[in-house]
Amino acid sequence: MPRWRLIALAGYPALVYVSLHLGRPELRSLCLPLLALLFLPLLPGWIGRSVLMGTALALAGIALFAPSLALWPPGVIFVALGLWFASTLRRDSTPVIARFAELVHAGNGTEAPTHAAGWLRAWTLAWATVLAAIGAVALWLAATDQAQAWLIWVVAAAPLIMLATLWLELLLRRHRFPDDDHPGLIRFLLDVIRIQPHHFAR
Repeated sequence: MPRWRLIALAGYPALVYVSLHLGRPELRSLCLPLLALLFLPLLPGWIGRSVLMGTALALAGIALFAPSLALWPPGVIFVALGLWFASTLRRDSTPVIARFAELVHAGNGTEAPTHAAGWLRAWTLAWATVLAAIGAVALWLAATDQAQAWLIWVVAAAPLIMLATLWLELLLRRHRFPDDDHPGLIRFLLDVIRIQPHHFAR
């Protein structure tokens, strides 16, 4: 990920913290155009990018008077991801976790296992549930304008829950398929981080 996107990603919760520290909730409105910068590269062409940034600026104007609006995007994103994971469980679709496995094995120059289809499908459902639950809590905290609790949930709790889910899946997979080659946790995380959204469009 480019450095400027990492700065924008870190700047979002940092702005929420500063707004809490200074007692100036209207500062949260700056989060929306900052967050839009993260998604600009995902949209093809200048029209889509202009619409996204224009929408973000319009919502930022509203957030000056309704600061809790600036807390909604992470919850919406998590819920949307959960729904996307769930949508890939259709009969005519490849489950997201199965696609992840294919991409990881392709990146490592190995063959994806053919005997784990049910396992990958089940963990796609598990991840859909985890992501939707994280998003639902984030949305509830945003809707009730509990900014401090929201900050703890989004910045600390959500990443820890996802890390714990990854670790649990790895431990259970080692037990379920003891004869397969399993990476260590660090290598497993690096493999997952290496997968970018554009890989799914191939």
